[in-house]
Amino acid sequence: MMRIMNRPDHEFPALHTRGLALLAAGALAILADTALAETTGSFYLGSSRTGNSDVRISQPGTGSDATFRSVNWDSEPFKAPFYYGIRVTHFLDDRPDWGVGFDFTHDKVYARTSEVVHVDGTWNGAPVNEDAPMNQRVQSFGISHGVNILGLNVYRRWMHQTSGAFPRGRWQPYAGAGLTCYVLHPENTVNGQHNSEGFEGGGFGYQLLGGLQYGVTQTAGVFIEAKYNSGKVKVNTAGGGRGETELKTSQLLVGVSVAF
Repeated sequence: MMRIMNRPDHEFPALHTRGLALLAAGALAILADTALAETTGSFYLGSSRTGNSDVRISQPGTGSDATFRSVNWDSEPFKAPFYYGIRVTHFLDDRPDWGVGFDFTHDKVYARTSEVVHVDGTWNGAPVNEDAPMNQRVQSFGISHGVNILGLNVYRRWMHQTSGAFPRGRWQPYAGAGLTCYVLHPENTVNGQHNSEGFEGGGFGYQLLGGLQYGVTQTAGVFIEAKYNSGKVKVNTAGGGRGETELKTSQLLVGVSVAF
């Protein structure tokens, strides 16, 4: 994983920018020889829950490299900055039940550092293997501005109750899957040293989703969806260190979509 130091908040690391470019190139290759019958834009809100995961924290300057086991996470999706997402999907002319789309999701996570967890490794140069409150060593560990997920998905929809007013069907169950790239903004305090550097590339993963859309008009609809993301991410920590974990997040969302 490429190390990110002293970069402006708005600049994405080159490795992850290239990764996103490859995702975009894949979509363009699929669409290159196929006319588009329908393009939709969507906006959604929702809630999320991130499952427990191990968190490895390293801080070379203090001789620390330890893993905190089965850390609990809070997401607080209804507190600013809110959970939200934006999506653009293209459905194909000759196969209108299939589509390709870009998906952006903004989420966030906070480790429950006040809880007792098992920690093993080395801390401040001494071996450690015990159950203890995480905040004895890591006072805070969050990604709150946030967990930004860029995805390239393939979609399959089923078009029911078709009519002249709803040629693609008023009811559209759908499913999708894709590859994701994480762009993170972490904030943490390790050994009493605080860090909040800005945006940085965090890693890659995948997502699975399924939902149901209902047509309100011929061009506008509402939908409900369940989505799951998983990815191994790395962030900078205080004292020139690193934090690593696997984010496994389940989401329930509602949104609106418009065809244009």
